[in-house]
Amino acid sequence: MNDKLIKKNILIVDDAPPNIRVLVEILTENYDISVATSGPEALEIAMSRMGMNDAPDLILLDIMMPEMDGYEVCRILRADQRTKDIPVVFVTANTDDETLKKAFESGGTDYVRKPVNRIELLARIESALTQQELTKKLLEEEKLEGVLEMAGAVCHELNQPMQSILGFSQLLLDGMATDDPKYEYAMIIKEQIDKMGRITKKLMRITKYETLDYIESTKIIDINKASD
Repeated sequence: MNDKLIKKNILIVDDAPPNIRVLVEILTENYDISVATSGPEALEIAMSRMGMNDAPDLILLDIMMPEMDGYEVCRILRADQRTKDIPVVFVTANTDDETLKKAFESGGTDYVRKPVNRIELLARIESALTQQELTKKLLEEEKLEGVLEMAGAVCHELNQPMQSILGFSQLLLDGMATDDPKYEYAMIIKEQIDKMGRITKKLMRITKYETLDYIESTKIIDINKASD
């Protein structure tokens, strides 16, 4: 199951206390639990906590609720940039074709039947969370691939002006005495352009890479560990 030191957070949304108690009893050992007893409360919790440690990683959503049913809650979650990727597993006593059609059309990830079976519930939650992680990883890899392609194009465009600077710096060095005060500066320019050239060539050859954490949960390619 999940790492006990880093538990996923599940938001249970149901207006019936007995249903909530059953779900909490099943899930509390492996997950951190949040509870909402109405659609508006669920939306407030989900949207206000995004980016925080207790933000929901998955929502268990009852369909039949007063004021706002589960379909509407799910549609609103999907329409909001902050919450659109949270897996939503509907919990429903009705599993007829029409109910399930509406559930998936509103943006549901999966469903589990009432009365809840412990094994089925845990399996569907783990499946939804795993799929979310795989999708996130795929999107990150596609984004990095796009960045590498753009970096290669930029490196190609930089190559000509860098070669010009390198050539002119060498001409300056050839025309200077080594004791000229400006000789050191020209040498520094040449060394730095050489270094930039090595970096750009390496960028253009990268096919395998590792990432490292940067700032605000973003990742960058570790040039020192990249290879062709």
